[in-house]
Amino acid sequence: MSTDRSDDEFPIREATINDLQLAFKQNKLTSWQLVEFYLGEIHRLNPVLNGVIEVNPDALSQADEADCERRVKAPGSLPGLHGIPILLKDNIATKDKMNTTAGSYALLGSVVPRDAGVVTKLREAGAIILGKASLSEWANFRSSNAPNGFCARGGQGKNPYVLSADPWGSSSGSAISVAGNLVAVSLGTETDGSILSPSSSNSVVGIKPTVGLTSRAGVIPLTPRQDSVGYVEPLPYQFDGCYL
Repeated sequence: MSTDRSDDEFPIREATINDLQLAFKQNKLTSWQLVEFYLGEIHRLNPVLNGVIEVNPDALSQADEADCERRVKAPGSLPGLHGIPILLKDNIATKDKMNTTAGSYALLGSVVPRDAGVVTKLREAGAIILGKASLSEWANFRSSNAPNGFCARGGQGKNPYVLSADPWGSSSGSAISVAGNLVAVSLGTETDGSILSPSSSNSVVGIKPTVGLTSRAGVIPLTPRQDSVGYVEPLPYQFDGCYL
């Protein structure tokens, strides 16, 4: 099914998680169609925006599995993020076919021992890990002179509304991807403004939970006194982060 037809039947752009779940229940949308749409938009827009470093090669098969589960299981028995694609900042570990590199070639090909704590919870909640979002390399600790939103693996991230504008960082790709409708929700990390600043710059909603409320296990660290895993989504804000 083409991405254009999917978007015509149900307005995926700017849709919230609640909108998508309702569309699933009303048989207006499948997880497979949703993932196919986002992969199509990443293919079309990411060469300009550089918001995504890599996509999960198993995303479509996981979406197909979610659709099968939705057909056979009783309504209301599925977890809250069932079949919803989510992007992760590339400093959040996944034990799958993707890399976890903080945007650096130095970690390319390294093998993590397990999923990050927040990723384990997302999978338990039924989420599909769509891919890894770009970032300011090493969460903006590579160099004090590096531009916001740049990493070696992903290139220079661009604000979808004004390509010449500063996308800020370090969770730049997480905000760029949501603003550009490459995904409905993404995870980022913040030490000092790394979620809130790019969210503000790219006109989306960013939430940094109180330090310690979300697990930092499996997240490339900066400081235990300030690091926190949070998320980015479009307006209207409605994802409360309880799945993290």
